[in-house]
Amino acid sequence: MNASSLFMAGALIIGALIPVQVAFNAQLGGVTKHPVTAGLIVFLIGTAAFLAVAAAMRPQLPSLAGLIEGPKTIWLGGLIAAAYVLSIVIVTPKLGVGLTTVLIVAGQLLMALLLDHFGAFGTAQQSINLWRIAGAAMIVAGVVAIKTH
Repeated sequence: MNASSLFMAGALIIGALIPVQVAFNAQLGGVTKHPVTAGLIVFLIGTAAFLAVAAAMRPQLPSLAGLIEGPKTIWLGGLIAAAYVLSIVIVTPKLGVGLTTVLIVAGQLLMALLLDHFGAFGTAQQSINLWRIAGAAMIVAGVVAIKTH
């Protein structure tokens, strides 16, 4: 098995865990009775996990000056993650895990195709073509199928 296959398998496994995360976070929202409290707990646990991994691996930390000199967009990933957790805690009890997850995947794919097409934020440029449009259409069709059946 080559490195590319390992990365693809890893991505598939992590992708399979996303609906589990959606269900768990929705449960947490039910227990805490507030999506902000649930999100705070999720991020506290995530922070503790990253602190433990960092303590074990001892990665070199960037300087504050280096972070400040970087693209301003580097600060937005955490905000997007917070919005994601907050939204799944609110949306999942209303739509269910399946529909919530397929909508998230559809949104991810559509945005990914745009980012690839324009090579946005320093990513490799990959033009939209008929195959990519067909793949996106199938995902959108999946949203419709899951929503209506």
